[in-house]
Order: sequence, then C-alpha cells, then structure tokens
Amino acid sequence: MRGPLSPKVGLVLGGGAARGLAHIGVLKVLDAERVPVDLIVGCSMGAMVGTLFALYGNARDAELRMAEFTSSPHFKQDPFLDLQTMTPLESDDRGLVSSMKRFYKMGVFFATTLFRESYIDPAQFEHDVGAIIPDCLLEESPTPIALIATDLASGQEVVLTSGRARKAVQASSAIAGIFPPVLMDGKELVDGGFVDKVPVEVAFRLGADVVIAVDVSSDVQDSQEFSRRGAAISTRAGAITAETLKRLQMRFADVVIRPGVQDFHWADFAALSAIVPKGEEAARASLPAIRRSISRGRWKRAGRLVGLPRRWRVDLRA
Repeated sequence: MRGPLSPKVGLVLGGGAARGLAHIGVLKVLDAERVPVDLIVGCSMGAMVGTLFALYGNARDAELRMAEFTSSPHFKQDPFLDLQTMTPLESDDRGLVSSMKRFYKMGVFFATTLFRESYIDPAQFEHDVGAIIPDCLLEESPTPIALIATDLASGQEVVLTSGRARKAVQASSAIAGIFPPVLMDGKELVDGGFVDKVPVEVAFRLGADVVIAVDVSSDVQDSQEFSRRGAAISTRAGAITAETLKRLQMRFADVVIRPGVQDFHWADFAALSAIVPKGEEAARASLPAIRRSISRGRWKRAGRLVGLPRRWRVDLRA
C-alpha cells in the first residue's frame, strides 16, 4: 500500500511513429511488476499508447486495441508502405529499381502535398484515430494524462490535459505534411515531437517526483555513410538539432528506457507483434534502476510535502 511519502511517478512516452509501439511492451512489464504510474505524458505515438493505457488501466487492453485495428480491413497500409519506400532504412535495398521506385513515390508525395495540406486524407486520419481511441474526455481518465502538441503559428509547445481524447491524440501525432494540422481552441496543432520529443520537463512541471522516460526515436549515428547532396545534408543537420534537444530533456529523467527498435521503419505500423517485445526487453533490463529511483524519490516527496524549494530537496539520482 502506498503512503504519503510514496513518490509521484511520471511516465514519459516519447515520439517515434511506429517505433512507439514499443511503449506497449514497456507498459506490459510495468503492469506485471506493479510499478506505480501516477501520471503519463505522451508525445505523438506515445500520446496514442499512453492514452489507451490511461483510459483502459492496463497494457493488455491497449495492445489488443492496437492489434485489432492494424489487422483489420479498415487499416489502409498502402500510404505507409509508400512512406517506407520514400525513406528507406540504411539496410534496405539501394539498387536501381528500388531507387527509381523511391523517386517515383517521392514525386507523387510532393505533387499531392503541393495542393493539399497532407499526404494522408484528413477524413482517413480522423477515422483511424477514432477506431483506436475511445470517445471520451482526457480529464475522465483514471490516470492523469498530458499530451504534447506544437502550435503551428507560434511554434510553442502546447500541453493538452482536457478535451476530446481523440482530437488531442490527433493533434499530438499529426506529423506535418503526412497528417493534417488539427484545430483546437483556435490553434492549428501538429506533432509534439517538433518541440518536445521526450517531454521530461513537462512531467516534473505537472508534479512528478520521479520520471521514467521511454525514448524510441532514431539516434543520429556517428557515421560517414550519408549522402553529401544538399537535401541529405540539410535533413541530417535538422536531425542533429532534434537529437540535441531531446538529450537535453532526457538528462533530467531518473530513468531512461531505450527499446532496440532502430531496425524497424518508423512507418511500419504492421510490425506491432515484433516491436512490442523490444519494449518488454528494455523495460525488464531497467527494472533495478526504476526501483532504486522510486525508493530515492521518497526524499523528494518529503521535501515537497514540507514545502522546501526544489533546489533544497535532496537529489539522490546521481
């Protein structure tokens, strides 16, 4: 039984598109090991998985909901196969036929988005999220949840803690150019990963004493194996910026879980059954660190209860 000195544990589920299905595996292990989760902060796919867990109260039902959708005839996989063709992994075939197919698909993508706000039709996006997320309010969730989105006009982070769950998940996961912006409270919102891919600081801001962060995004590898063409260099430079910002956030987390999902394509949503075990494996390996952090978190909780300024509270994370 948890007492007044039990620390408030925040779970941060970062963005990473299909790789974020590994969050389900992490949640399954936390469930099985009875690791307390008092607050969930989700970004992009982390928002979708986190919302399912918060609403259903267990990882198994969240996994079933995702599996039912991705295996149903309503799941239109063709656009995601096109995205995999356009942005191949380093290990994928780079032969002439594959290159020609990639350039063709990229041409279709640019032609489509030249006259529309997104590659995937807005009605399809709304239907897909609606098929996964229950029609309820975020504030009705038994476990408090906050979803991160980006205000397209101001460039500011938006933290969503109330309103329609489906709409909020759409906003947090609306990858610009691929999915349409979502209008909420007069703001055009897109994927939260553009400002806060692993939103650790938000969890602390919302009262967490201990933060467990799950990072499923792609690291920038120290490699000479990349194209020296201008577009490729620009893309890599942008990835370096995003990676640097992400690392700045994660350094404040008590525990960082990193599932080994880099060999899966970010658009391969059909790979759920293979990706989930990667999250389980990484979470099991992190259990000792998680338990230590929760134990040490009692000191921070005690400092909060007696009203000590944060800088005076005992920090035992090191």
